[in-house]
Amino acid sequence: MRTGGRSFICHWSSTGHRLVMSLAFIGCVVIDCPEVRSQGVPVTRASHSRERTREYIDDYSNSLGNDGHFDRPRQPDNRHPAGQGQVDVKALRPLIRGFADSMTQLTYALNDQMSQVPGLRQVYVEALRLSGAAVGIQKRAEKYGVDGTMIDDLQQLDADWRELGYRMENLRGLSGDSRSLVGDINDVDQRIRQLINIQPQFDRRQLNLKAAGLAADLDNLQEDIASELGNSPDSQLYRRSISRARQVILNMVSIVRDDRSDSAVIVDEYKQFETIWAPLVAKLRTEDDRYIDRGLRRVTISAGEIHQLLLLPQKMDQSQFVYLAKALKKDIDEFFERTPLILVMHLPNSKQALPVADQFYIVCARFVEVVNRGPDQGEILDSFRKIEQAARAFNEVYRDVDSDRAVAVLNRITQTVTSLRSSLQIPSDDFDAQAAADLAASIQNFTDQLDAVIRGWFDQDRQPFAGDCAQEMADLRGRTAQLHDDIAAGRPQADLKAEMTDLYENWRRVYAYLVKCQTDDRPALGRLASSLTPALVDLRTMIMQ
Repeated sequence: MRTGGRSFICHWSSTGHRLVMSLAFIGCVVIDCPEVRSQGVPVTRASHSRERTREYIDDYSNSLGNDGHFDRPRQPDNRHPAGQGQVDVKALRPLIRGFADSMTQLTYALNDQMSQVPGLRQVYVEALRLSGAAVGIQKRAEKYGVDGTMIDDLQQLDADWRELGYRMENLRGLSGDSRSLVGDINDVDQRIRQLINIQPQFDRRQLNLKAAGLAADLDNLQEDIASELGNSPDSQLYRRSISRARQVILNMVSIVRDDRSDSAVIVDEYKQFETIWAPLVAKLRTEDDRYIDRGLRRVTISAGEIHQLLLLPQKMDQSQFVYLAKALKKDIDEFFERTPLILVMHLPNSKQALPVADQFYIVCARFVEVVNRGPDQGEILDSFRKIEQAARAFNEVYRDVDSDRAVAVLNRITQTVTSLRSSLQIPSDDFDAQAAADLAASIQNFTDQLDAVIRGWFDQDRQPFAGDCAQEMADLRGRTAQLHDDIAAGRPQADLKAEMTDLYENWRRVYAYLVKCQTDDRPALGRLASSLTPALVDLRTMIMQ
């Protein structure tokens, strides 16, 4: 390697297959960078005050139409599940209150542990939502009693709680007090189910969406196989097996859509899919084809999400973990094949390029060693956390590389880490920019609809405050569009916080005008408000963490 001028060498050592990248320019050789040793350490998440947590819970509960602002006289609804008969309201109300109280206490406890328990962030957000829903149901039960709509809400509450409780059972490091509260809520939830005579619930809406998505992923995988392998005997065998698996999932979609179907039937149908899929995926991995591999990852993620929605026991598929870790190493290899080293030299953090790349490759190799040693779940999870840390540091250094081809591989590296996390059923602590962008897009759509209804309201009933409301609404639309653009553009989470705060306060001012409507537009305003507020609370909770 010359040291008097510029040269860039990237090769793999023959002994350890570790990345060796030498950057020499203007007589300077980068050997080590002490500050890199701290790269990848997860940012400590500061917990909220209990007052802020309570504010979030109240906002969720009020957003569901339980604040009385848009109340209309309720029509009698005597629907009940088959064979239920009349519900003992006096016995049900204290149970709902107990559920809501314990759920709130659990949310406080999770908030206090935010910085100590990896993977707790998303669980905390879900607990906030569920606490708000429980408090909202409690308010309505005390005000109106119980009817068919209330039974539907309690069924959804049961489904949401069972999924959240399932996820919490797989969290390492959760306090004994939190686990005790989980047990208390399980007991109350079971008593509510018995009182209203319902089976343990799944989130059928999400199951339906995820199962339909899985069917589409399987269809796309068939097309990839046909494109890559032609009409060979192996290709025909693969496609026949995938077709069988897809038909099982389509049948599962039909069962899920039938509200009368038993939950056990849904589980049995999904297990039939897994019986077909498990041996097939092992064969497909041996093809070592990029496009087939991409399709396999998509199916694996979708199937894992359904596995979790059905609350099936967590599986430690060692072959899947090894496969994805090796795929990560291949992704890293390809990244440097596509990245001219002259571009690396001009990165803002070029001095860290060598250490973070080397460390990333090392932790992937060590993860494979840990998995191959045996199914020690704790050791596997700890080893994966090191992959996450190394991937975060790697992305931080190389994300500004001026090459579309390299950025495409960098994105695939992120997707592979996500696939590995999904396979391990580990909640993410990172800010989910894609989920935030989806929420922001939904909020933007709601504000556009709201603006049209408000215009119609003032056309019929011009109010003295119409001009002020119209200006606030225009500001709201502008802020919503700007926040959506900034999230999609990848602005740092810290930069979004002030925007989110202004947007939310803007919405509060608009809402104060909406409740004054007394025309036929009132129900539409109430419907949009009850959709917009929880979406805003969700996004605010994500951004402000």
